[in-house]
Amino acid sequence: MEAAVEAGAGIPLQLLVESCLWEGDRVKGIRGRDHRQRISSTDEALITIGADGRNSTLARAVGAPSYEETPTLTCWYFSYWSGVPTDGFEWYLRKNRVIFAFLTNDNLFAIFIGWPISEFGSLRADIEGQYMQVVDMIPEFAERVRSGRREERFYGAADLPNYLRRPFGPGWALVGDAGCHKDPMMAHGICDAFRDADFLTTAIHEGLAGQCPLDDALMRYERRRNEATMAEYRENIAAATFTPISPKLLQIRLALRGNQEDTNRFIMMLEGRISHEEFFNSENLQRIFANAGAR
Repeated sequence: MEAAVEAGAGIPLQLLVESCLWEGDRVKGIRGRDHRQRISSTDEALITIGADGRNSTLARAVGAPSYEETPTLTCWYFSYWSGVPTDGFEWYLRKNRVIFAFLTNDNLFAIFIGWPISEFGSLRADIEGQYMQVVDMIPEFAERVRSGRREERFYGAADLPNYLRRPFGPGWALVGDAGCHKDPMMAHGICDAFRDADFLTTAIHEGLAGQCPLDDALMRYERRRNEATMAEYRENIAAATFTPISPKLLQIRLALRGNQEDTNRFIMMLEGRISHEEFFNSENLQRIFANAGAR
């Protein structure tokens, strides 16, 4: 945001977008209201971009069609603790339960726990009790958590559908969760958003600079996004159903122990920073297993 301001963008922080402006079947901007002053205003643009999440106002207004849809698979509760010692990011999978835990920018320890969506009703009846039962599945982790203090209430999420949306149309485009939403299981969201924002800005530049018709550039944006995300989209759905990890993947993870450089590349592959082909090609895997055997 700071970089956008430095580049000349104006950012009204309290603006609530209420509707789209139309010229025939083309979006030509937005109408919004300032939260503080209750003043309505309009802004017009050659292209209006919705980066407004899975409940995107723009996607709803234009009727962006969805495909590759899978209903919600998991539900989550999370909160924040102080005074919990940790070495960094922690991840645990136990009996259809998953835990993500990490330090935030203000030095609080965030703990996210996921369950199958079928258990959401019983969870709501005893959130703290069910939550701490999962924490207690990992005794060493539980000891550290209980040595700290919970600083906030429990927050929950159960509206987590999986889909890809058509991300463009006359005068509009979608990016991030507005255009493609995945279950949080593999935590792809922010990496996907940065990647797709890069794809979209490239396409818009090509169109507005006259390098090709804008519609062609945006069609290429959708194709690039889908090619980059489809394999991990389906893997994420399998993970969110708590499908057991394949023996092949377990072997690779075992071989990566003590090999920080290739572990980093493995995580980059999971987050879409490098392609599956680049990591899983036979030459790279042979090298990883050879290094593991030499240790």
